[in-house]
Amino acid sequence: MRPAAFITGLIGWAVLLPGARAQDAGFTVRNDAEQIPSYELVSIHNCQEGSSAPGIHEDPDGLTAGATSLRSLIGEAYGFALGQLSEQELVGSPGWAKTQLFDIHAKVDSEDVPKLKELTKAETMMVSVRQVVNRTPSFRMVMLQRLLEVRFHLKVHYEQREMPLYEMTVAKGGVRMKVAHPADPEHGSFSWIDGKQWGLKAENVPMAFIPVMFAMELQRPVEDKTSTDANFDFEMHYARMGAPEGNGADESAPSLFTAVQEQLGLKLQPGKGPVWVIVVDHAEMPSEN
Repeated sequence: MRPAAFITGLIGWAVLLPGARAQDAGFTVRNDAEQIPSYELVSIHNCQEGSSAPGIHEDPDGLTAGATSLRSLIGEAYGFALGQLSEQELVGSPGWAKTQLFDIHAKVDSEDVPKLKELTKAETMMVSVRQVVNRTPSFRMVMLQRLLEVRFHLKVHYEQREMPLYEMTVAKGGVRMKVAHPADPEHGSFSWIDGKQWGLKAENVPMAFIPVMFAMELQRPVEDKTSTDANFDFEMHYARMGAPEGNGADESAPSLFTAVQEQLGLKLQPGKGPVWVIVVDHAEMPSEN
């Protein structure tokens, strides 16, 4: 759901840190929302699959979305997780919200370009981390929300619903990851390792963020039940889930579940619990321009 640069360069997870509280509405209101510019020049056209490169991209003066569905746009504007939202995490949308694709070009007023640059510079990695764990929308999310509200007449709300998930606990023998002591506490990163053994490398990652990386692989929410506040450095290797046979991967690589326990000292086990979902109350097909 997030742009590729965000996924590989930032830590962005929809898990509440101990002590962090989202509002009952499912998100935390930004106090500076009035200072965030809006997209003033917006062009929307229906398109067919394959007619343009798919994806949502942030530009210095706005946003470009190619061959993108309303469901993807809602996930980008209202979601607090990596990857695509599941059918259970985004409910109530009309059928065309998944099948009809759009090309969108949105720009701010030329006078607001410096402000957009300033906001981008201020929204560092760790600022983004704190926004997500508190369920506070980024300034880009706020801008896209406004666009969807005006052009798609979109109305949504958040609800907590009981659904299957995985619970992450500390395995017998304790955590095996290295506690992080970065020179710059605002620095942190993670990236996937693509090779014969798929893997994950992370620096200065809060424990409460680790479940969402796993959730992206497992396609199911993961709840942190470790009661551990520290940040960690680690590198793990495992067999990528869903990888096609004959792709050159190391067949001896452990499963994600085994790697989590043996390499990180954590444990994943199935359970049930409340998960925030996005409920679409109203949406209309936008007029083209």
